[in-house]
Amino acid sequence: MSTISFGGLASGMDTESIVTELMKIEHRPIDRLEDDKEYFQSRLNAYSEFDAKLKNLATSLEDLDTADEFRSYEATAASDEFFSMDASSSAKPGSYSVEVVQLAQVQKDVSNGYASSSEGIFTAGTIDINGTTITVDDGDALSTIVDKINAANTGDNPTGVSAALINDGTENGYRIVLSGDDASTDFTATVDGVSDGTTDLSFTTTQEAQQAEVNIDGITIVSNNNTLNDAIPGVSLSLLKENDPGESTRIDVTVNEQGIEEKVNSFVSAYNDIIRFVADQQDTSWGSDSGFQGTKRRLQSLLSTTIEGSGDYQSLVSIGIKTNKDDGTISLDSAKFSEALNNDFDNVEKLFTGGDDFDGISQKFTSYLDSMTDSIDGLYATKKTSTDQTVKRIDNNIESLERRLEMREKTLRAQFDAMEQLMSSMNSTSSYLDQQFSSLNSSSK
Repeated sequence: MSTISFGGLASGMDTESIVTELMKIEHRPIDRLEDDKEYFQSRLNAYSEFDAKLKNLATSLEDLDTADEFRSYEATAASDEFFSMDASSSAKPGSYSVEVVQLAQVQKDVSNGYASSSEGIFTAGTIDINGTTITVDDGDALSTIVDKINAANTGDNPTGVSAALINDGTENGYRIVLSGDDASTDFTATVDGVSDGTTDLSFTTTQEAQQAEVNIDGITIVSNNNTLNDAIPGVSLSLLKENDPGESTRIDVTVNEQGIEEKVNSFVSAYNDIIRFVADQQDTSWGSDSGFQGTKRRLQSLLSTTIEGSGDYQSLVSIGIKTNKDDGTISLDSAKFSEALNNDFDNVEKLFTGGDDFDGISQKFTSYLDSMTDSIDGLYATKKTSTDQTVKRIDNNIESLERRLEMREKTLRAQFDAMEQLMSSMNSTSSYLDQQFSSLNSSSK
């Protein structure tokens, strides 16, 4: 049954506007709850961003928490003609004499040439590669033979030889190239009965397999490829060209102060990012939350920690890290840091990485940051749990209030409709009485 709304027809009042304005007043508790919900969600977003910055600070310390990671080395050579190189944190300072005696190369065998790679022109026969027999069927094409050779180089007993098609650009330019898997692979390829009807398929060795050989400080080192990772501790060599017999290239491995400084400056940058973020929160209603302010104070406390056992360099201040009194950010005095590295590299290292019986600055920061960013008990994790519960409770309250308001609006509309109906009835009665009085007056005259 439909509901009829008179909308002020009898009373002359704008009952629709009256109900709308009354409902706005009734809706104010929900508006306040929506504001509360937005506050908690915005605050949680801030804690999420804060959590990411704490993790970034922890990441910056990963390159400073062990001796191997703290150290940074660079390798320089008298010439880059014969090899390229890269020094890792496990390198050892020193000088080395390197002679590239020969480069590694794999064996290559090349077949005679044919006019087509796809035409099925070959007769049945076999190809034997290092004792593995590959069957060629009548009507096979050169490309089919390549596929069969490669298939034989798979499984539990591969041949160690792969095949490829090339075209040398001549009339009969399609050839099969066989390649050993590495420099230690020697092979023979024997063909029996395979022919295009005119020319028997055969292979000729064009390049013998040989290992790379280098002489480092009088020690001969061989490799199955042209990349040597263990010939010099912590230095990777990529061989490019052979030296003339008896000639060598000098390599110097030294501490890369700039590399270490870059790692420390990454820590400085990540730390400052947190300090500035906390300062920016002062403009928000949650800026004074203990989660932000307490974490900031703890990081500042760690910054001034003294590390016993690290010689004359027992604090970050002593190696050139200083605090800006205006905003709490920090900076690194490059000259002072370089001086500390040159004076006592080992103890500067210990300041960050610690020793056998004590933790360094990096471990102390990392331990605290790990606890603060823990996925269960960390600052953001606990804030998220409590915020989710609060938002859920607010949503339930909003839902309950909205149901009440829905009923309240129905009641108001029913009341106004009833009033309109009553006034309409009264107006009708008034009109009837007016007519009767008029009729009586006319009769009396």
